[in-house]
Amino acid sequence: MKILPELRRLFGRVALALWVLAWSGPSPVAAQLHQRAQAALYPPTPVPAPANRPFSIQWGNGNAWLVKPSGERFFSLGVNCVDRGVSRKQFDQRNPAYAAWQHYPDADHWAGATLERLKAWEFTTIGGWSDFHTLRQHRDSDVAFTPVLHIGSTAGAPWLDMWDPKIIGRMDQVARAQILALRDDPRLLGYYSDNEIGWWNAALFKRTLEQASTSGQRRRLLQLLQETYHGNWAELVKDFEPEGVGSWEDLRQHGMLHLHAGGNGTHTTRQFLKLLAERYYSLVHEIIRKYDQRALILGDRYQSFFYPEVARASAPFVDAVSTNLNASWNEGTFPRFYLETLHGLTGRPILISEFYMAAGENRSGNKNDHGIFPVVRTQEERATGFRNTLHALLRLPYVIGADWFQYSDEPSHGRADGENFNFGLVDIHDRPYQELVQAASAFDLAAERNQPAHMQHDASQGVPRAPSDPLGQFRPTLALKDWDRDRGFISPNSPFPVADLYLCWSENALYLGLYFQDLAEDEYYRKKIVPEGDRAAWTIAIHGAEKAIRSRIGAGREPAIDEPGVRIVNPPGLNAGVGNVVAMELPAKVFGKEQFQSGDRIDFTSTLVTHGQAYRVEWKGSFFLQ
Repeated sequence: MKILPELRRLFGRVALALWVLAWSGPSPVAAQLHQRAQAALYPPTPVPAPANRPFSIQWGNGNAWLVKPSGERFFSLGVNCVDRGVSRKQFDQRNPAYAAWQHYPDADHWAGATLERLKAWEFTTIGGWSDFHTLRQHRDSDVAFTPVLHIGSTAGAPWLDMWDPKIIGRMDQVARAQILALRDDPRLLGYYSDNEIGWWNAALFKRTLEQASTSGQRRRLLQLLQETYHGNWAELVKDFEPEGVGSWEDLRQHGMLHLHAGGNGTHTTRQFLKLLAERYYSLVHEIIRKYDQRALILGDRYQSFFYPEVARASAPFVDAVSTNLNASWNEGTFPRFYLETLHGLTGRPILISEFYMAAGENRSGNKNDHGIFPVVRTQEERATGFRNTLHALLRLPYVIGADWFQYSDEPSHGRADGENFNFGLVDIHDRPYQELVQAASAFDLAAERNQPAHMQHDASQGVPRAPSDPLGQFRPTLALKDWDRDRGFISPNSPFPVADLYLCWSENALYLGLYFQDLAEDEYYRKKIVPEGDRAAWTIAIHGAEKAIRSRIGAGREPAIDEPGVRIVNPPGLNAGVGNVVAMELPAKVFGKEQFQSGDRIDFTSTLVTHGQAYRVEWKGSFFLQ
């Protein structure tokens, strides 16, 4: 949510097979294997624990749990940005913001009142960007702390040379100053190493080539290219278009490579991304452990998007992987693949470092229009979205906590980068939104966490009926919202999918809905335009049909399809262009029928290949219409 402004402008917007077996379905054998594997990875913590014991993670009754120093297991419900807001000097009457000095005589009274509020609302954790210095003065507070260290971003990693001793020294300096101030506090749960680095592959590839020939990062990229293409320049230029160079010798000194349309260069750039991620995670692990052997390492807070290669690389170096979660629909729901694939790639528990919801009806004057985040009409609907998201997260056995963003609303007319959302538990006048805090207070987190496993439905039990207007409201956070995405879900045949596929029907047509994670990075190309042949490709092959239906989607352009009788819609992407939603209307005649009726069976294969042929997901099956 806090993308660096220059990146926002720039872009416009091991894998462990045991976990795959364990969570590909509700099989009791798979679940048992999963529990045994997780128990081995996270052995039980002795109870009672010594008072100075750190927080830890353990598995019990099929769920991952955070464990307090006392030995008590808990699900972390946190809040980000618990601070005093703007100072007297910073306060701007033209753009009023939360300011604790208007409501409390001093910082100590603010801290005491705020902690009591959060405990009464059943929050357990103080999340990133909070005023830990003031809050930690209240030694009796039964809360946990999870600060963000910004180790890499402050030093320029992974954008600058991560093999440069000066960069590493700066990372060490940033970590040391913060860790030494907090590490002895018994409420310290763990550290986030960074926030929303992004890991933009095209930009990292380009920035590395722009570094000096002496750069360790650039030299390693050249070594990877040499090994991948076996030192054959002719093979390299099949995937990349050189600029200013004509040989390996030239490239060792200077020059740029642009992605060649239709080639496999994206696979090479992803391997370089993996190399950089391994370096970053190993560095931050080493630096954090240099100053603190106890606290958990919680990852770098993915911004509702992750590259699979980066997530996989993090696994040996983190205790939990963290991600922000921008609800894909404004009732608080999100695609199945996102967290399942993230957990499958890493084998680690997941901590949701941000989730949020805004309402047009608010007391701070927030317009909620500078960014694409879920917005509803009323505070009651906002509380419903909160409940829906938290219920869904509590049902996922590998999720150990979730942090609400944030304590107070953003300023009436937006913060410095323009973001102007009603995200707060309290308004800018320090008044709680009762609907929201009562929703939080009503959760018995431990009891709900211990509920029997939730059996998920899918389209194999019968394809549900379509809503009255399946392709209506096709805009961010509303497209596909009215579909039955639970019973219409189609299980993928591919491991670690980056997409969900949904199905529904009416008498006249079958409808396919696709939500997929993909970033069409135009910076790869010399002309800064994603070629048509490198856009994501979505293909539907119907059993018995003469030819498949092929479409090109994403990259911020109108969808293209080779079957005139088939309608397809695809609005601009969400989450900086990463989350894409598409729907296709297939008339009954495409299946050789005049009309569909209940009991009909359809057979088809759906294939998605993402930008630059990076990832492939396939769905295949025979389904009956319910």
